[in-house]
Amino acid sequence: MPLLMSFRRWWAVIFFAILTLPTIGLVAPDLPAPLRTVAAPEARWWEDAARRLDPYINNVFGFRGAVLTAHRSYVRFIGDTQGDLALKGENGSLFLKDEHALEQSLGQLVRPEAVTSIVSLAERMNAYMTAHGGRFVVLIPPNGHTTNFENLPAYARRLKVSPTEYDLVAEKMKAAGITFVDMRPILAEAKKTGPVHWRYDTHWNQRGQLLGFNAAMAAAGRPDLEVKPEDALGPPEPRLTGDLLRATGSPVPNPPDVMFPPKGPMVAPKDPKLIPGIFKPVPDNDPFQPYAIDTGHAGPRIMVIGDSFSQGSWRGLGVSQASAYAWMHHRYCRFEMGAVERFKPDILIYAPTERAMPCKGTPAE
Repeated sequence: MPLLMSFRRWWAVIFFAILTLPTIGLVAPDLPAPLRTVAAPEARWWEDAARRLDPYINNVFGFRGAVLTAHRSYVRFIGDTQGDLALKGENGSLFLKDEHALEQSLGQLVRPEAVTSIVSLAERMNAYMTAHGGRFVVLIPPNGHTTNFENLPAYARRLKVSPTEYDLVAEKMKAAGITFVDMRPILAEAKKTGPVHWRYDTHWNQRGQLLGFNAAMAAAGRPDLEVKPEDALGPPEPRLTGDLLRATGSPVPNPPDVMFPPKGPMVAPKDPKLIPGIFKPVPDNDPFQPYAIDTGHAGPRIMVIGDSFSQGSWRGLGVSQASAYAWMHHRYCRFEMGAVERFKPDILIYAPTERAMPCKGTPAE
């Protein structure tokens, strides 16, 4: 009598395939996953495997990216974030866990196709602006994980490798002859005299915003349009809010964050004179409403294609320095090129934040 009857042999094959799936998953292509917090088992793990080995197994199982992506989708479906939006770092700092920002800043996630797509888009925009006698600048506001690297958890700092996506974009932009602003050294130098990025928020603070705008103006060949910090920023004050605090329901921070109240040219105009016909209508519930403003004074026509890092924070600065100032969201490279053609900027700035650099879908033509 055979060990397994013929009708059961297929079940044996199926069971064997299921049991080998985790092993295959260790070497097969996988979806991007959150950073591994344990890179190796503890010493002499066999003496207390349940405590010393389990954390390592939980970080290296097969198809980890697919499993964690499915789990994240499930908990969002049932309305439970499980604190999944924020990573707690040193000194109480909070960092965004979404959009693979941590892995991107550490060089653990590098997507060559993403780098190629944004550089290709920049080449086309640069050619357009050159043909029309204007200046084109690419400026990437870094993730908070990049700017406040020293406040990341110790395990994350140890996992930093090079090159990162930001490194590759900077290298390839310069090789392509694109005017590119690498904000990382600018912000690092400024941090010696004060914070440039919120501790409990995903965005840069008012100092970082001003540094970014001034760097863009200098790169465009118009250092005369830079705004002095003493003219735009008030003395530091405590700040007790932040988007990551709100998202996680965390208590009021101690120590509090630091803000620099905007003043003068950094304050957005209350009743700007809007220029009609530049942008196609967007839904009223879209948080990224484009705008074009006629300032009524001399200056170049400046247009920014960016996101929440520049949407409101550069509005007052742009209006104070330009004869007309416009802003629209980059839509991950899918912005409306027709709006650029209608506005006819003298200076065009493409400024997606680091985690929003990768293009999604077909870039603007």
